[in-house]
Amino acid sequence: MAVKSPVFDDLLHLASTSRSKSTVTLAAVSFAVCHLIVMGTYAAPSSGTADDLEIPRQLVHFAAELCRFALPLGVVIVGMIRGWSKQSTLP
Repeated sequence: MAVKSPVFDDLLHLASTSRSKSTVTLAAVSFAVCHLIVMGTYAAPSSGTADDLEIPRQLVHFAAELCRFALPLGVVIVGMIRGWSKQSTLP
């Protein structure tokens, strides 16, 4: 019979709770929204003419590009911290 690791069992239990599932779903939705914004603000480089809306579009594109990975990571980290704090307070 295989030896079970309590750390691995605790991690599997934490991943199977509804709070963790909703955290992962929220992270996936936030990635998808930021990805759609990135794809919507992407444009091929113009041929020399400076447009008044080019700099704001580039700023929105940069912010969405950064948030596409930072926001889901933050959601997962906060969800794990809240999950562990709720789990530790229960008897």
